Amino acid sequence: MKFKTWILALAATGLLLTQTGCAVLLVGAAVGIGAGAVAYTKGDLETLEPVSYESAWTAVEETAKEMGFPITKRDKKPLEGTLLAKSHYGEVTFTVENKGEKLSFISIRVGTFGDEPFSRQIFEKLKGKLK
Repeated sequence: MKFKTWILALAATGLLLTQTGCAVLLVGAAVGIGAGAVAYTKGDLETLEPVSYESAWTAVEETAKEMGFPITKRDKKPLEGTLLAKSHYGEVTFTVENKGEKLSFISIRVGTFGDEPFSRQIFEKLKGKLK
């Protein structure tokens, strides 16, 4: 069994080194087995989480409120939604997409070009609310 795990990890690492974008997240999620995979690409912190779309959306709203971000726009549709909020680092854009019954894609972008440290700080608050 350990041999299969090592082969899968090596294959995933090779793929991660040669690919970018959402495929990286999907492979990372598969390797993470049960845990969300987090990547920072092109200014966005992106993660696939094993929670329903409704749970992910609720967690995003609660995180924005808890961090004191005034919400300026809510655009929630049946399969995807965007929430915009203001922070002292600039506008924070949360995107939530339904990827299955118990799988959601979440993206956090701070400002125009992104701010990785602050995005990760926001995600740390958010992940405690994902149920």
